[in-house]
Amino acid sequence: MSVIIRAAVLLTIMFLTACSTQFTPQSRVEIADNTSLELADPPKQLIIDNWQQVLHVSHQDQQHTLLAQLTIDDRQGINLVVMTVQGMPIFILEKPPGAPIKSTKMLPIAGVDPRYILADIMLVHWPVAEINKRLHGAVMQDKVGERRITHDEQLLVTINFSGSVTQLINFQRNYKIQFQRVEQ
Repeated sequence: MSVIIRAAVLLTIMFLTACSTQFTPQSRVEIADNTSLELADPPKQLIIDNWQQVLHVSHQDQQHTLLAQLTIDDRQGINLVVMTVQGMPIFILEKPPGAPIKSTKMLPIAGVDPRYILADIMLVHWPVAEINKRLHGAVMQDKVGERRITHDEQLLVTINFSGSVTQLINFQRNYKIQFQRVEQ
């Protein structure tokens, strides 16, 4: 192997190691002013073996298209891998049952926080009764094809279900995420 190739491989490894950080996120996420969601284990009735989705995230002036793979089971808990559309891993999030969340960031992308992605997944997929147990300062209501989070009659978040596409809009945070299921 030539010296240039060895140097390139070494620099790439050093770059990836320097960018990779591991941290334990807080167990609550503020989804709006005076409104938070407790990040928790999935409910017993929710077992999603494995799904893959394309996430279209818009926050203020930034837009990202990401790939997400989520595995939920009763032994390992939640495992979430989010990557760029080119396949570069952005972060890995793990939530073993009864244990704190662990997250490893590999590629820092502004506006992409693992805690908020997990909170959005919970808001979309967890049963409404479970969300309301963990939602502080607001309430989630479920209507046909739509969920709404309100505080004192002020609409904070809507979640619209339309076939294989689900869209979450957070009005206070000027944030939108669209989940599109990838057929396997």
